[in-house]
Amino acid sequence: MKNVLVYCRQGFEKDCAAELSEVANSKGFYGYAKVVADAGFIVYNFDQADAGETLIKQLDFNRLIFARQIIAVNDVIELEQGGRVESLLAAARELPLAEEIWIETADTNEAKALSNLIKKLEKPLREGWKKSGVLRNKAVGVRHHVFMLDGESAYLGVSYAACRSEFPMGIRRLRFPAAGPSRSTLKLEEAFLQFVPEKAREANLTEGMTAVDLGAAPGGWTYQFVKKGIHVIAIDNGPMQKELMATGLVQHEKADGFKYEPPYTVDWLVCDMVERPIKVAELMAKWLASGWTRRAIFNLKLPMKKRYQEVTLCLQAMDELLRKAGVSYQYQIKHLYHDREEVTVCIIVC
Repeated sequence: MKNVLVYCRQGFEKDCAAELSEVANSKGFYGYAKVVADAGFIVYNFDQADAGETLIKQLDFNRLIFARQIIAVNDVIELEQGGRVESLLAAARELPLAEEIWIETADTNEAKALSNLIKKLEKPLREGWKKSGVLRNKAVGVRHHVFMLDGESAYLGVSYAACRSEFPMGIRRLRFPAAGPSRSTLKLEEAFLQFVPEKAREANLTEGMTAVDLGAAPGGWTYQFVKKGIHVIAIDNGPMQKELMATGLVQHEKADGFKYEPPYTVDWLVCDMVERPIKVAELMAKWLASGWTRRAIFNLKLPMKKRYQEVTLCLQAMDELLRKAGVSYQYQIKHLYHDREEVTVCIIVC
């Protein structure tokens, strides 16, 4: 598979392409991106016959900022009316064997018009894949993706468990809790699920821990800690939800989030303040360098243009400050589904 197809949020195609170009170049792969504004995906073209497949096997999904899903593909497949499954199956025989097949589209209003067609194709596709022997239980971690462009064309690709989303279209859909103070609570819930592995969740998010929430009001992010029995120092001049305060797990401090210093080291720092991203990044680095916390999740609000470049500057600034302080750390970063004009960063001190 020579090319790479990346699903992204509509309107972030240029940022997604800029990121993939830099990542690919750093690993010795050179090509060019096909970018269509508001398409909800990009295709990166390489010259080497196996470049797409080789590249995605080397990537860390939680370090690809704008990618909701990433698959290796070849060229667009033209689908014959009444023979769509056969057209796809002919191409599938050139792919590695897989344990499953997904049929998807971009997350756009135009693509949603294909939902009825996709429903009709799902059963015959799976049956065709099974009968042909393309699907095998032994092909653990390999998935085929049919990415529909319209009723007459599609990309057929492959993904590997080491670098991909485990959700259709790369979207983790969450239900807003009835007791949630604001919809922003879904951002932190998704971040925990994305960045904290299930096996590590009990050790890293357990009752009795402590957290600081900078810019907490009305309590959307604080809520995620409280429901786990974690005590929160909520920093904000605005009011907190009364139900949260009634739990006895929230200490509300009316203070400036950029000036507040904790009385002791806390287990978690979270921040969703509306401020210039570089200013937030430097504040987070200060907390980690000072030993005030060992774990942080925060959002960087992005400008309308050159968003990838802005995120890169923030990551470089944090790295410089933390290295200077002698702090070893690991980070993950993602433009989550419940984010809008921001990306979410998770840093844990080693």
